[in-house]
Amino acid sequence: MIRAIATDIDGTFLTTNRHYDRQLFKQLYQRMIRQEIRFIVASGDQYYFLRSLFPDIADDLAFVAENGVLTVDCNQEIACGQLKAADVTRIVAYLETLPQTNYIVCGRQYAYVKDTMPDYFIQNMDRFYTRTEVVHEFDFTGDKIFKFALTVPAKKMRAIAHDINTKFAGIIRATASGNGAIDLIIPHMDKSYGLKKLLNRWQVDPADLVVFGDGENDLEMFDLAGTSYAMGNAPANVKAAASQTIGTNDDQAVLQQLAKMLN
Repeated sequence: MIRAIATDIDGTFLTTNRHYDRQLFKQLYQRMIRQEIRFIVASGDQYYFLRSLFPDIADDLAFVAENGVLTVDCNQEIACGQLKAADVTRIVAYLETLPQTNYIVCGRQYAYVKDTMPDYFIQNMDRFYTRTEVVHEFDFTGDKIFKFALTVPAKKMRAIAHDINTKFAGIIRATASGNGAIDLIIPHMDKSYGLKKLLNRWQVDPADLVVFGDGENDLEMFDLAGTSYAMGNAPANVKAAASQTIGTNDDQAVLQQLAKMLN
């Protein structure tokens, strides 16, 4: 029995051009309501950006945002992580030593980027973040910092992730989302952490959860859910971890599979 559906966004729900068939989703969402199925947006993206994708129903949805560090249900914060200020300072100092590495510091209120980052990197932020601040020096007074989003040379991604996990064990964990993108998240606060919070709140068994994803940062929710679907554009290890592989994000395979399931 399906009682909840969770989907990743980039490379999964959205096409490469970052669109989705809104009319079809509207019809499918109405079916979910009639069948009393919860819909969860589970993504590494900023919460405010994710809300902007579903402007008419955002207050009625559940979000596991920033790769699990922030969980919101019907506009109510359920869980939110926070790094210690001293740890944030240490991590920033380390990232500044990495060549060809650009990074964003993610907080509850804003995503922060230094004005010394390349123009193309700063201008590209609005693809993933709605609330941003470009600063000369970091000052996180009044905000909760809980994640870092990095872009690194793809060939060095594994080595950098390993180095971070060694240097900052127990403080931050590197999880790769592909193409040189690495998110640094609070240990144990991954997507499955947020999903568990929601399922417990709703008294839903994980066996009744269906999930969709395309990246290694989706593996924990694959392990949690009763049924998991990997996208056709996912790497081999992600496909191997899923119950089934479907079409690609550009095929809008999530919506097609939902249509079959909800019928």
